[in-house]
Amino acid sequence: MITSSMLSFFTNSCQSLKIKSVNRTILEKASGSVEILIPYIHPALYLHWITSCYSMCVVFYGGPDDREALALDMAEAQLVAGVELLTTPNNGSYAYRFGMKPKNVTAICIPQPHTNAGGLYLYRNPLRATTPLYLFQLAFASLLTSGCNFILKPFSQVTIVGQIMGGIIGGPSFIGRIDAFADMVFPISIIHLLETLSSFGIMFYLFLLGVKMDYGMIRSSGSKAWLIGFSTYLFPILLTVPVSLILKRYIKMDHELETSVQCLSLLVSSTTFHSVACFLEDLKLLNSELGRLAMSSSMISGGLSYTTLIFAFTARQSQLNGDGFGVWLCIIMSGIAQIIFTRVAIKPILIWMIKQTPEGQPVKEFHHCIIFLLVLGSSLISEITGMHGFFGPMVLGLEVPEGSPLAFTLVDRLDFFFSFVMLPIYFIVCGGRTNLTRVTPHTCLVVELMSLLGFLSKFIGTILPCVFLCDMFLRDAITLSLILNSIGILDIHFYTSANQLKFIDNQCFSVLNTTAMFITGIVSHLVSTLYDPSTRYMADKRRTIQHSSRKLKLRLLVCVHQEEQVPNIINLLEMSNPTRESPIAVYLLHLIELVGRATPLLVAHQPFKHFDHRPTPIINAFRMYERNNLSIVTLQPFTSIAPYATMHNDICTLALDKRASLIILPFHRQWNTDHTKDISKFRSVNLRVLDKAPCSVGIIIDRGAWRVTKSVLGSWSLFRVGVFFIGGADDREAVAYAMRMSEHPNVTVTLVRFLPLQMTINDHDPNERRMDNDMINEFKVSKVGSEKALYKEEMVVDSVCTCSGIRSMENSFDLILVGRRHEENSPMVYGLNDWMDYPELGFLGTY
Repeated sequence: MITSSMLSFFTNSCQSLKIKSVNRTILEKASGSVEILIPYIHPALYLHWITSCYSMCVVFYGGPDDREALALDMAEAQLVAGVELLTTPNNGSYAYRFGMKPKNVTAICIPQPHTNAGGLYLYRNPLRATTPLYLFQLAFASLLTSGCNFILKPFSQVTIVGQIMGGIIGGPSFIGRIDAFADMVFPISIIHLLETLSSFGIMFYLFLLGVKMDYGMIRSSGSKAWLIGFSTYLFPILLTVPVSLILKRYIKMDHELETSVQCLSLLVSSTTFHSVACFLEDLKLLNSELGRLAMSSSMISGGLSYTTLIFAFTARQSQLNGDGFGVWLCIIMSGIAQIIFTRVAIKPILIWMIKQTPEGQPVKEFHHCIIFLLVLGSSLISEITGMHGFFGPMVLGLEVPEGSPLAFTLVDRLDFFFSFVMLPIYFIVCGGRTNLTRVTPHTCLVVELMSLLGFLSKFIGTILPCVFLCDMFLRDAITLSLILNSIGILDIHFYTSANQLKFIDNQCFSVLNTTAMFITGIVSHLVSTLYDPSTRYMADKRRTIQHSSRKLKLRLLVCVHQEEQVPNIINLLEMSNPTRESPIAVYLLHLIELVGRATPLLVAHQPFKHFDHRPTPIINAFRMYERNNLSIVTLQPFTSIAPYATMHNDICTLALDKRASLIILPFHRQWNTDHTKDISKFRSVNLRVLDKAPCSVGIIIDRGAWRVTKSVLGSWSLFRVGVFFIGGADDREAVAYAMRMSEHPNVTVTLVRFLPLQMTINDHDPNERRMDNDMINEFKVSKVGSEKALYKEEMVVDSVCTCSGIRSMENSFDLILVGRRHEENSPMVYGLNDWMDYPELGFLGTY
């Protein structure tokens, strides 16, 4: 049959020379493809003809003719071809297609697998079909890495340690050594598809890392961060590169190891920002003082290391392809052009998407589709221009404005899926390349020597500028050096890329991957042991209102995370009675959860500008209050963007730096007229602040009454404050605060003291009882003859009577002040511990 695209002939060894010459003539002059069919006698061939089941195979060496043969076979039969596999064609295939101009490459033909299993009732193994097999691989990878993390969590280990361990356990070093398991779960027929799936997952994960990253920190980093970052980058390279040359000269090694040593000096010297950020987040040190310095330093050293590795990898790629310096330069210029194009053309589109999103509304689904296509397109462009396919998505992620609604939505929707579902597949693939059973002692010794040298060089390169140039304590310098030695997923990605580019062989990759797990595991345990940020602001004696002079300025740290909390807190500030003789200094801290970015922020707004260039309703409301109370109220607003798990560090550090006497926190539960609203994450913040604050802490509970009744700011209103006093340091602090409130012309204070009807020896500590009596007497003396300050005593038998007395008076006040901690053995509160739902409020506060 002859068509315009193909000429088909039947020929055999007995054909005449005349027909042979015709074939040659047609091969030379035909305008389309030509196929010569050679009959081959095989004993089983007739059976195949009878059953109409003919197995075909393409031996693919490369070139246009082989590509045509592969295309023809894909049109005629179901065929999957794997290139560059170290096996020969299956003996079960009885027809072969050969190209005219082959290259020296081997190939394997793989039978087409089934997509669906058909169900258990057909007595088929479901893992023989690709769809259930992929689902099982996803579940296996996620469960294995999550299980390792769960086991290692009590030992203060970061997430990356469990992920690498899970990949190694699932690889040929452990479970993968079982042939039955490897053939069933990770058959060679779909390994290339599994690698494609893992590449897709790591591509989007790196895109999300770029979204979270704020490269503007490089411009705003101080001289300390620049010194540490540059030293951490330069010192390891100056030390490891000469040592690698010495090893090559004086230690006998094979060609592959000799080539790998050249790259090892760069890989073990690199520091990545993403690794440090994830490390600090797992250890809850992200917004600590040392954590912020580590983030800024790693941004600088990581940027320099990443640039160096990009240059090295592109040069190696050009060398493998036999290209010269000109091709390498073109690849680098293409990468720079892609960065500029993304910055100039793509970023305005992203900003337009943000402007099209109303405040408080989610980003449109259409915009998500555009982002998805941009990620895939940027990866394709990177591959076309010679850069790595992950380069474009990371550059695109960097251009997404950090902290914007777009960044928030992308991280909120994609982070969990790619971090806990797709990313474990990547570690399983990396673990599949890690085969410790094939590592020779000689290779292990050389790689471990280079890894140890890289660790020590980064350690010394960090600690020297910290101690001699930045005047840091030695303990903090050691901790920072350990943090910058942490290894993360981006480092593992560099190892994988070096292995694919033949920079390092499989043995070096196996040792590097395993060493990364041990180094990060040891470093995480040492850092969690050496560094506790709370030791900076914790003190044996806390600052209190009781011990503050009434003639000095009262310093209050006010924390707000929602607009609904503003009216009540402003009412409380007004009740604090700011006067010219005793003004108040308000340090407002607007708390925002860290989402859509990796870098925490503590922003100090301009104190003398009533409206910022980026105003918020919360800050402007307090500035309006300051403007209405000039010279008696001063305001300094701050904004803290941090994870809830470490938000207390900013609160306590700011309270220490500003010498605050009281921290005011909103309760995590709010009562409205129609429903109750809980913010459970903020409850953990309150508990940590109570445990580690350097001063008194007050938790304000909003039951909705203040907003619907009256405000102390109105001259016509009379605000009723009640203090329930049982005894103890917290109750004395409540009385001291109430005494200040009683001086306000629109505030009345009633102090109710509960006394036991029968006093026993063990009821109360004598010193505590004496201090309680002194505080009560001070209240009585200071308010003698005042109708706005009342004192009452209630005699109670037990805790039941105490609760009854409180309940009878709870509707008589607009604000009630109670202490949190009381003597548990006191008969007035005995047994209330069993009914205490909220320990942060104490017995009376919970009731």
